[in-house]
Amino acid sequence: MGLFTRQPRFAEPTPLRGEILSLESLEDRAKTLAGAFTLARNSRAGRHHVLTRLDENMRFVRRAYRDLADDARRGDGVDPATEWLLDNFPLLETQARAVRHDLPRRYYKRLPKLAAREFSGMARIYAMALELIRHGDGRLDSERLTRFVLAYQTIAPLTLGELWAWPIMLKLALLENVRILTEGILRARVARHQANTALGQQAGRPPQLLSSPLHSAFVAQLRQRMLEHDPRVLLLHAEVETELAAQSKTSEDVVRSEYQRQATDQASMGNTISSLRLCETLDWSRFVERLSAVEQVLRRDPSGDYARMDFDTRDRYRHAVEELADSTGEAQVRVSLRAVESAREIAARAPHDRRAHVGYHLIGSGRRGLEIDVAYHASLVTRVQRFWLRHATASYLGSIGLLTAVGTFAAAAYVRAVGAPEMVTPAILLALIPASEFAVQWVQRIVSALVAPRRLPRLEFEAGIPDNARTIVIVPTLLASVSGVEHLLEHLEVQALGNLDPKIHFAILTDFKDAPRVAMPDDDAILAAAKSGIEALNRSHASERFYLFHRDRQWNAKEGVFMGWERK
Repeated sequence: MGLFTRQPRFAEPTPLRGEILSLESLEDRAKTLAGAFTLARNSRAGRHHVLTRLDENMRFVRRAYRDLADDARRGDGVDPATEWLLDNFPLLETQARAVRHDLPRRYYKRLPKLAAREFSGMARIYAMALELIRHGDGRLDSERLTRFVLAYQTIAPLTLGELWAWPIMLKLALLENVRILTEGILRARVARHQANTALGQQAGRPPQLLSSPLHSAFVAQLRQRMLEHDPRVLLLHAEVETELAAQSKTSEDVVRSEYQRQATDQASMGNTISSLRLCETLDWSRFVERLSAVEQVLRRDPSGDYARMDFDTRDRYRHAVEELADSTGEAQVRVSLRAVESAREIAARAPHDRRAHVGYHLIGSGRRGLEIDVAYHASLVTRVQRFWLRHATASYLGSIGLLTAVGTFAAAAYVRAVGAPEMVTPAILLALIPASEFAVQWVQRIVSALVAPRRLPRLEFEAGIPDNARTIVIVPTLLASVSGVEHLLEHLEVQALGNLDPKIHFAILTDFKDAPRVAMPDDDAILAAAKSGIEALNRSHASERFYLFHRDRQWNAKEGVFMGWERK
């Protein structure tokens, strides 16, 4: 009886390994995808959730790691791809945790999904990541990433959310490829164990039935054991040769294909893990700004201020575009163009008007007009927030008063309910303070939840402060003694040494201490020390960066003394 029994063959997942494309061919592929991908009408209706798949992949890889690590500790031979997996498993765990942290489910739900049957419910940006990795055998570099996305956007612009999700989706696709490669490693491991088990059977026992077709790792392991000159190997080898001959193969061909498979898997695993490390080190904020169609449009700001702002301010402007646009790249580009055009219309009439800046229309007073232009309809929560901000004082104090009234009314109602109507007024007076304290605490919690803090727009002067932004730092202080003046000037010099830009100036705005007369005996000496100290600072720094502004005492009839003007 032969050792082999025919088993049904099921489809096995194959690594993300397609034709390796050059940069030019990769750009053509990106354009083809952009034309072929059709977005689903409802992005939240997708059934394909990558985080669930990520958890499955990591559980599988974690179990495989434990088994393969046991093999290595026992001294069993392992594939080169297995060595990559064992050496870099902590990196896989770290990247999986980073993905879970950076991709909340609500964020993933907002990403545009594909409608095509083979991609149904899959995020478009994830499908792009799979294609890029498939046509590079897991190898990524900055140029391939940039040119692939730029080529795609010549046909279909991506949303800002998709661009920020791009590094996350690349990591997910790379971890998917690791899982598929690990499945291949485990199938080869099982085949080698089958070969060892078949060879380890005791003489006289019926041989174990093995499935057919044979795995190449089984044949390679058998050929390696033939070097031991064990007669059982020769018997099993004869059976294997007969089985392979029936498939028009030879053992030499199968062993050669096994070594080729190991080399290919080693390259794929190495590329995949190296690409995960690359994703860890790239500056994705600059990458997104370089590739964002919205960013390129906003840089046409007629005032020229947008390009000079810091990253956080530009990011706030881009988020404003996202709020006003539908969840498509085309809609976000249209909103950006409308904001720039609104600023340009103002600039044509008044070039130096603050309304000629795109930020005035995105986050400033011109926001309402832009919302009308782009047909934006605010949600109920947004309308409530805006109502609170328009009537901030009345809303804040009114809410405190209302809750306080509810608390005192509850106290009065309780007193009436227990049959002591004569105690209603004392109960209200006693409950007034704790009820108001309770009201203040709750209103402040509600306000903190509804109104998030916002950063003020800021310019970024990496190349130094220009002439039109020259500024001065003024420190208001009291002059009490000559020694106090010396300490004050030392402090001013320390501040200047921390800000060496010549366009930043420093000054002290001084007043004398309160006195019964307009002038006191020590005033001249103290003021002279301040003047000479400022002159000495300018000489030592070879500049005119330091200034002294001094004010004489003025009579304050309410206080009954001579004191510095407007001093608090």
